[in-house]
Amino acid sequence: MKKLTFKNGIMPRDGLDFVRQRKYMREALLEVCSPREVILPMQMHVGSPCNPVVSVGDSVAMGDLIGAPTDMHGVPVHASISGTVTKIDSIRLPNKVSCKAVYIKNDLRRRVSSQIRPRKDYARLSLSELSKLLWASGICGMGGEGVPTYTKCMRAEKLGVDTLLVNATQSEPFLACDLHHIRVNASKVLQGAMALSGICRVKRIVFCIEDTWADEIEALTRAVEEQKHRYLDRKIEIQLFKTRFPQGCQQLIIKALYGVELPIGKGPEETVKAVLFNVSTCYAFFEMIEKNQTLTSRIVTISGDTITGHNVQVPIGTRVSELLERVPGAHTAQRIAWGGAMTGVAIKNLDVPIIKTTTAVTIIRKFEPPRTNCIHCGACVGACPVGLSPYLLNRLIELGETDMAIEESVQQCIACGACSYVCPAGIELSTNIAKAAYRARRGGAR
Repeated sequence: MKKLTFKNGIMPRDGLDFVRQRKYMREALLEVCSPREVILPMQMHVGSPCNPVVSVGDSVAMGDLIGAPTDMHGVPVHASISGTVTKIDSIRLPNKVSCKAVYIKNDLRRRVSSQIRPRKDYARLSLSELSKLLWASGICGMGGEGVPTYTKCMRAEKLGVDTLLVNATQSEPFLACDLHHIRVNASKVLQGAMALSGICRVKRIVFCIEDTWADEIEALTRAVEEQKHRYLDRKIEIQLFKTRFPQGCQQLIIKALYGVELPIGKGPEETVKAVLFNVSTCYAFFEMIEKNQTLTSRIVTISGDTITGHNVQVPIGTRVSELLERVPGAHTAQRIAWGGAMTGVAIKNLDVPIIKTTTAVTIIRKFEPPRTNCIHCGACVGACPVGLSPYLLNRLIELGETDMAIEESVQQCIACGACSYVCPAGIELSTNIAKAAYRARRGGAR
């Protein structure tokens, strides 16, 4: 089978660790975190925030609705534990989102909402019923993008999309939350993807996975063979990609598959008639279909540059500090990232919560290399997957030459971190350029 990829980027020897080539621990069972308290922001996605529908003192069960959307671009929020609402206050997340948040103290009774129960004949659900379940599920893109899944499906149908892509590349070092689902729950991921394809009115489904993951490819292939008789009206494919970071980025998957650059402000729906969903998103939707289980928890990878990676089932809203209590020496780390090692946001306040788009908590213990002035080696140019000259953009940003940076296409930056990783001078190129790119795309750079 032909293996696809894009130009430049970083080519690790395995898909997880760029330096030591350690293999990731493959767990059959997940550790489950039970926090003392959760903090549930009313906006954990790209779109409109919810309004709290509970009050201080209310008793809630896991799965109860606590935040209702104000429009069709919202995503419902549900209690991730059972307990008592102790506070409703404003919060500012590391991704700069400010919103209200509901605080719930755990009663340790593990009470579950009466709405959560196995569905007997889920295979007979109509497309209309599936759409209603998706809207009520509280699911948004769980790979980091955070677009409301219901909104994305409605847009895909409106634009006449013909292909549904499932992103299983998981190319960032140490990350393995999606890989766990593929390995252990491949059938559920497949059925979730097929349900989404029905809502989008799509007949072609392509699973995109890197060639490194032999066990996961085998599990996915087996699931397709076992389930394909149920979907005779649809074509299911598995497409292998070369191991290269940041292969999991939407723009680069589209570039590898179609040879097309996504224009700024345009998605694959308009450009190539395809819609992209994350593995965890597909799995979460099948949980809603099978059990009426809304999105109240997710798999989070706890990893770092000196520890063996570990996946944990974490209730949404769990503080990072509680999650790391079981990791020896975590609080003495040089840097802790809310997310992956390359694309995560460095945090100092560990009381921030895990939200629906948090794929990992990454612990960096090693001292960073000493920083020097740019030596003009060009390593960052060779690593940039979208063809920018990071050293030049960084210099223009330092000089305040915003217009020139825009002329050099700073707005094309995808904040993958590859330029910073390869820089022998230790310059934080990605941070500076990503901020400038965001301002340029928002029109506030000039």
